[in-house]
Amino acid sequence: MVEYKINDNIEPGELDKFFHGWKSPPSIEIKEKLINGSDLIVTAREDGKLVGFLTAISDGAMHAFISLVEVLETHQGKGIGSHLMRRAIDYFKGYYDIVLITDKDKGAFYKKFGFNEIYGMHIRDFKYRLNPSPLAGEGKACPELVSGGEGE
Repeated sequence: MVEYKINDNIEPGELDKFFHGWKSPPSIEIKEKLINGSDLIVTAREDGKLVGFLTAISDGAMHAFISLVEVLETHQGKGIGSHLMRRAIDYFKGYYDIVLITDKDKGAFYKKFGFNEIYGMHIRDFKYRLNPSPLAGEGKACPELVSGGEGE
């Protein structure tokens, strides 16, 4: 039986079986930061073993961003991702926006929960690193941000 919890504790090493197929899977340091920086974590555990999780960040009032929905390949197709999503949507009920970014082939899954396609923009850096910018907290300055760039 799968047990679901809101804001359950996750150890970074528990995420080692996730992120398969990612072009640039997160390091253990990044995993720790994404856990600690999340405002919401929903876990799915079977016999105590993490088989799925969802993370989200929020301003606490109007906007929430679901950043990760991950289910082990061996447990996909069993409703775990759906249950994680329902828990997150219930948690953020009444917010103006609940947003996520997904690959096009996953869009139908999220539409089942009332998500609509919208126009959006993003920057994706496959060489991301821990705190590259002084704006990110304790990191060192990212040269691209300090030296300026095109259009300045």
